[in-house]
Amino acid sequence: MDEVKRLGRAIAFVHQHEPNVTSPFVKAEIEILLLTGRAMDFAARLKGYNSFIRLPSEMVFQFAQFAGLGRHELQQVVLPALKRANIVDYTVDQDGNVSELEEYVGVSASLLEQTVVLFESLNPTRSDRAFLNSVELGAIAPLARTEHLERISRRGFSSEEAERALTVTRAVGINQALLSAELNEDVIFSPYVWGTGQIDLASFLQKLPPNERDALLDMSQQVLMTPGISFNRLKGSPQAILSARRSGLIQSATVHSASGGQSTYAFSPLLETADNTLATSEALHQRKLFVAHILFGHEQARAGLGRILSPAILVNSLINRGQVGPATNIKTDYHLLEAAGIVSVRPVDDSDRAYLRLVKPEIAKDGLEWIRRITDSSGAETIKLRQSPSDFTTPEQMRMAAEDDGEARELTRAAVLELRKETQRATRRDDPWA
Repeated sequence: MDEVKRLGRAIAFVHQHEPNVTSPFVKAEIEILLLTGRAMDFAARLKGYNSFIRLPSEMVFQFAQFAGLGRHELQQVVLPALKRANIVDYTVDQDGNVSELEEYVGVSASLLEQTVVLFESLNPTRSDRAFLNSVELGAIAPLARTEHLERISRRGFSSEEAERALTVTRAVGINQALLSAELNEDVIFSPYVWGTGQIDLASFLQKLPPNERDALLDMSQQVLMTPGISFNRLKGSPQAILSARRSGLIQSATVHSASGGQSTYAFSPLLETADNTLATSEALHQRKLFVAHILFGHEQARAGLGRILSPAILVNSLINRGQVGPATNIKTDYHLLEAAGIVSVRPVDDSDRAYLRLVKPEIAKDGLEWIRRITDSSGAETIKLRQSPSDFTTPEQMRMAAEDDGEARELTRAAVLELRKETQRATRRDDPWA
């Protein structure tokens, strides 16, 4: 079952990289994988709405647009596939348009397992499967290039299919390569490799040579203990921070305000073992989006229109009561969370105020745990909301945008090559690919 979830998470990784895929040839090559990712993104946004409303057609179409799906693609391809996979059910009117929809995300299986069911329902090719296996292998452990290709071949693919799959994963930017002088060949790894849970990350970092260890250990422990910490509070040199971002040792996400200001927050890599217990998956970054918005309000805000006294108290009240408000800021500042289906804003008639209704309690509950680690839960701090968030840059977009740097590259190389040795030792007695 964990293997199925790893494949589902690999599809989510591909989806997160879609904005960076500019080549039309590459897009065509992984069409089914990109479509699966957008379809599950759409379904994940709908999750939770059945508890208090029956989704009307216009809301369905709007969520589809947020996930990058047009009306024709939604009605002709995505919804029938989701229905075959028992993820949604829907009715159509006499003109063939969707009239109402119900979602079953995380009901029959976890979102990751349902993602794989949906992928299979779209009739993937052998090249799709080979590509997906290359993505999954890259996220398990750094492997020498020949070993990476051999592992793909062991799963029933030809050497040509394995070569093509690795080439495309590198073109997408999911798998990366670092030259190992010891091996005289590239080591293939994914920035998601740090979250596999196969080794203890803190213990591993302590075993690095002193220079690399000192540069990365404190920062890694910081984001592990205080997920969502503001970037300007991170310990470490600019080179170490850049290396950690580029290699995936830390994940960074940025909330942009309507006025052009922005705040960046750091998170620990996704831990597969914890994520496997969830009905949803943090590979879609919904918890990061929620926490970053709350912290943005904590650090960047304007007063007088519904001041937040404590992020932890506010979120706790939202969880316990199901809604908070009314306040003017609620009506203007939560558009991105609404688009993700995490909250719903209910305006007060003939007023500029609104209530904030919680749609996905599991997102807020896990987010509250993160928020409590880095904020004053006593309510003594004052938070003022200056500008409404208008955009959210994901960890994948932040990583791809980070400029390369020689010193940062060397830090990454040292950590990745040492991780390769460590994972080989950890799996020698229990090889998951044997």
